[in-house]
Amino acid sequence: MRAKEQTLGELLAGRIVHVTPSFQRPYGGTEDAVAATVAAAVAVSAAPEDAPPELLGGLVTRELSGRDGIRKALLVDGNQRLATLLLILLALRDRLRGIDPDAAARLDEACFLNPDASAPFRFKYLAAKADRAAFEAAAAGGPFPDPAHPMARAAARAAAAFAPFGAAELSVLAKRLPSAFSFVVFSLSPDDDPYPVFKLFNARDDRATRIGRDVYGRFASDPELMDLVAGGESQEVEFKAHGIVTAREGKKDAPRDVATLVRAIAAMLNGPTGGTILVGVADDGDICGVEDEYALADRGKSNWDGWQLRLANTLRSRLSARNAFLHCTIERRRVGPHDVCLIRVTPSDEPVYVDKRLFVRTFNQTSELLGPDLVDYVARRFHSQA
Repeated sequence: MRAKEQTLGELLAGRIVHVTPSFQRPYGGTEDAVAATVAAAVAVSAAPEDAPPELLGGLVTRELSGRDGIRKALLVDGNQRLATLLLILLALRDRLRGIDPDAAARLDEACFLNPDASAPFRFKYLAAKADRAAFEAAAAGGPFPDPAHPMARAAARAAAAFAPFGAAELSVLAKRLPSAFSFVVFSLSPDDDPYPVFKLFNARDDRATRIGRDVYGRFASDPELMDLVAGGESQEVEFKAHGIVTAREGKKDAPRDVATLVRAIAAMLNGPTGGTILVGVADDGDICGVEDEYALADRGKSNWDGWQLRLANTLRSRLSARNAFLHCTIERRRVGPHDVCLIRVTPSDEPVYVDKRLFVRTFNQTSELLGPDLVDYVARRFHSQA
């Protein structure tokens, strides 16, 4: 573990995504905490330019794997403090958009948006699942979808405090606020277990902390899976709630169309980096598991072995690869009462088709290539094997 004091600007410098994991509570900044931080932000305009930054407390982060030059870090602790400061800066940026667009754009790049990146890497801060849509709508330049949301209320309070400020004062604040506040940042490496740190920094008798500890406990023995789920879907990670069949939609004996899963695997085989697919994880990161499908996959076994065999046979029959399992591995992971299937995919050395159709992974979606796009992609991606 490393500890270092960093200003907000230093914390968010470059292309970075800070991910709020599932064990962190949704935003609920107290009125007192919001008011104190807003007052401190307002006071910056009157403070000497060389005044030391105001320390807002600690943050605990853990390094995650990123891509394309974008770093990722898990927010093990300190999410509420960071979110409150970002909401205040959002209110300031919105006031500046009609007054000093250049200053507003600088705040966007410094605190909110990664240039030339798409979802989910577009935003420097990924809020808790319950808050993510609200924060990202505001960070992208729109209004909060629900004015009663705690984040919207915090931003509104800051906006009211900034209302008396003129253009010059607002521009000064925009320039100075990212360096006017700091955190003591405790940085964990990917090999460090964040669970003891999470317990240390959170009161045992707090209800939200107890819930978070329970959620964390489900993942404590599998930090890799926790990191994958917390990081959300991306170019290299995809979630699938269902595998080969489902008993969740009232069709007790009906096989589910497996095309979406097969296409997702083919898309990663056709990509330059491969990736990971988690089956039994919903799009929003909820763990639903695959165990409900066991009896439908194999009535005789009704267990993981029968389900895995059914999945393997499906991939063999649907993928055009000569041996898909040179590039795919299927693993069983346990999360609380649920079984999650982790499929690791490495790039294929030849195009892999599904029903004579070619799919690729584009950001966090599976897309089919057609016509000239297909020809061009195959020529460029597999040119060394041609």
